[in-house]
Amino acid sequence: MISHIDGVLKKKNEEELSIEVAVGGIWYEVTLPAFVWRTFEETELGTDISLETFYYVAERQPTPRLIGFSREIERDFFKKFIAVPKVGAMTATKALIFSVSTIAAWIEQGDTAALKRLPGIGTRSAETIIAQLRGKVYEEAMLRDEGFAAQPPADEPATLSEAQQFAVDGLVRLGYKAAEAKSWVEQVTGDGGPTDAEEIIRAVFSLRSQEIG
Repeated sequence: MISHIDGVLKKKNEEELSIEVAVGGIWYEVTLPAFVWRTFEETELGTDISLETFYYVAERQPTPRLIGFSREIERDFFKKFIAVPKVGAMTATKALIFSVSTIAAWIEQGDTAALKRLPGIGTRSAETIIAQLRGKVYEEAMLRDEGFAAQPPADEPATLSEAQQFAVDGLVRLGYKAAEAKSWVEQVTGDGGPTDAEEIIRAVFSLRSQEIG
């Protein structure tokens, strides 16, 4: 399991919120939660960087992913967060748009309304998060980090559900560009569209067939 990376920042993929890091001639793509991405926005290519990483493989989509963090305690918080029922790794990655200290403080305060500001987190999920983690993240709430407590800039890429992201990844593996794959997935999943990754991909193929025909 890959738990830490020291290397050179080679590429930033703003559309996917990921970076590519060169280590000994091998490039690793690391997906970043939005709050971590914001800490690297001003980092220039060619800079030596260090990341704590979480190695993740989904059961239904066995393509491994590395999720990166600036600090070990942020990765530890992520592990606690995804241990909450029905909060998967990709859902958590998309949800964490604020600093760990901010989110942990909301949990310790039992602030359901604040947690609902996280993408993909509704009332029931917020209540479950508080029930599961309150009293367990007070150290994270005291963390001296960047303190991001405001929404990312308006042009921040729209977040996708876990199934939508799996569908995008599947289309990219088939040779489509990430931007067009994301656009098609958003088209077919609007207004009560499919919610399963395989069904989403089939709907995209149907859409493309109609456009080509």
